[in-house]
Amino acid sequence: MPSRRLAALLAAAALGAAVAATVLLSGGDGGEDRPAVTGRPTIVQDDAQVLHRSTREVRRTVRTLRALGVDWLRVTANWSFVAPAPRSPRRPRFLASDPRAYPRGAWAKLDRAVREARSAGLAVSIDIAFWAPRWATARPAPEPDRQRDGIDPAAYADFAEAVVRRYGDRAVAYTIWNEPNYQVFLRPQWRVGAGNDGGWEVASADAYRAMLFAAVPRIRRHASRALVLIGGTAALGTSAPRTRNDPVAPLRFARELTCVDASLRPVRTGACAGFRPLPGDGWAHHPYAPRRAPDVGDPAPDTAVLADQGRLADLLDRLHAAGRTQRRLGLWVTEFGYETNPPDPTQPVTLAEQARWMAEAEALALADPRVRSFAQFLFRDLPARPGDTPRERWGDWQSGLELPDGTDKPLMRSFARPLVVRRAGPGRVAVWGRIRPGHGRRPVTVTANGRPVCRETTTQDGTFACTGTADPSRVDLAAYIAVNSTPGG
Repeated sequence: MPSRRLAALLAAAALGAAVAATVLLSGGDGGEDRPAVTGRPTIVQDDAQVLHRSTREVRRTVRTLRALGVDWLRVTANWSFVAPAPRSPRRPRFLASDPRAYPRGAWAKLDRAVREARSAGLAVSIDIAFWAPRWATARPAPEPDRQRDGIDPAAYADFAEAVVRRYGDRAVAYTIWNEPNYQVFLRPQWRVGAGNDGGWEVASADAYRAMLFAAVPRIRRHASRALVLIGGTAALGTSAPRTRNDPVAPLRFARELTCVDASLRPVRTGACAGFRPLPGDGWAHHPYAPRRAPDVGDPAPDTAVLADQGRLADLLDRLHAAGRTQRRLGLWVTEFGYETNPPDPTQPVTLAEQARWMAEAEALALADPRVRSFAQFLFRDLPARPGDTPRERWGDWQSGLELPDGTDKPLMRSFARPLVVRRAGPGRVAVWGRIRPGHGRRPVTVTANGRPVCRETTTQDGTFACTGTADPSRVDLAAYIAVNSTPGG
């Protein structure tokens, strides 16, 4: 059963959906009008499945996602995969801002993913992201195919322009990099400070700020209707590092990125001299809550797992009020999920818990109207790889809707209609749910053993909440609750 904290938020989730039914990023927040995004989209990413499988499998995947009611496919434009001579320390001679200057066939897999997704009725969101070619970095990374140490912002901006010139407004959104507060994607995270105390400074925030200001104007020039999402932050990290590549906690990263101290007072020295408000239309975030229920927070004050998303949203509001961002940045959940056992024997989360917790996580996330989307990471679990221990063999990600062999998980069966049920007094239950397929307001009937519990009409994005009569003796209320809906036209 959901905890008391979750129960208190179920009704707020329906209100949040109504308030955020249409997001308009307008000149009222500074700058020109941005496009309207109707509802709060469901976003799925699975690069392995849509970039590196057969056309038949890609087509099956995107059509299945659309049938489940998914709105956006998130996909990565992998710089090192597309760029010429990615392992060379010497930059090749070519016009990097022109997509036609890249090697023959370099864009083929991304072209196919975009084409098949749009043909299936999905919008496409592109991360202009990892990893860099060696010639665009200051220092070699330990892994030759994962360069990210000292990225040249001008070279990154050239690549961003090439991506956007190729796909333009066929993408609904572009995101600047991925998890820049995490050393897997950007190094160094920290540097020893210049002061006499020898304290640590957040190097990744300075590097990412330079990437933003170099790339965002290029994106605006060639895709005027697309959203530009910044951040893409990992949920966990530290504010007290021991090494230069310990991850940075996301709230600390956001403050450093916007050049304010812990009290939000402006910082005007070093890389923050001449600071300008950050560009962007929203803040992407990945509020993973590993090995814990979605309503269980993290005690560190600068982290932002799903239960603590409000403190990141609060900080973004305060930063805009202080003039540190050009626009008010809503919180876009663009990646989330739970790894399961099976297939990964090192994970504590069962298949049933994954299905239940994803529904509860969505209810919690959408309880805050500042949250503009929800996400599922992976369509299919990645298979085991060679290794001596279970942890080595299952070191990839297993949070999908399908097991590695294509067998449906319980989450596949519940994903189109997530449901959270709690007791609401003697003989009463409160229900939160979402009808993902279809669009517009839809009538919903909730039944228990074939008997009506409550009737409601969804918001534009398919969410609803209602209270009704049901058997209070049931231990697992959700097991005998059913939802029926007339799809939107």
